[in-house]
Amino acid sequence: MKFKFLLVGLLAAVISVSAAVAAPPPGKGKPATTPATGKAQPTGPNCKPRVTVVLKGTFASASATTLSMTVTRANRWGRAYVTAGSASVVLDAKTKVRGNGMKTVADLAELTSGDWVLVQARTCKADLAHDAPPELTAARVVAHPAKS
Repeated sequence: MKFKFLLVGLLAAVISVSAAVAAPPPGKGKPATTPATGKAQPTGPNCKPRVTVVLKGTFASASATTLSMTVTRANRWGRAYVTAGSASVVLDAKTKVRGNGMKTVADLAELTSGDWVLVQARTCKADLAHDAPPELTAARVVAHPAKS
């Protein structure tokens, strides 16, 4: 009887050890960490925590890679941009553009100065602690013509 319990216990230990030692599949592991502490980096591409900055205002100009706007309102993470009064946001291939039938970054050329713009971007929370607002890469841009 004791032998059966010992055998079952040994089998359970072997199974749990093999599961604990197994590595996660490629690309499914934790983000890059600092070697000294083992915690996620506060700045950089894999920083933690990340926050969403929402900026609302009027369109000033756009090129193939940037959008300039006058910021009138923002969420709590975008207060520095309201204080500055304007923002220049980087646009990339992942940026979603919506409003008035627009689907791509190239469609932003249809906007005129004074049109309503909402920009959503993700950035490191630690980068917002400084006096100067960090450069933002837009995840989403929503634009509509100004009201008559």
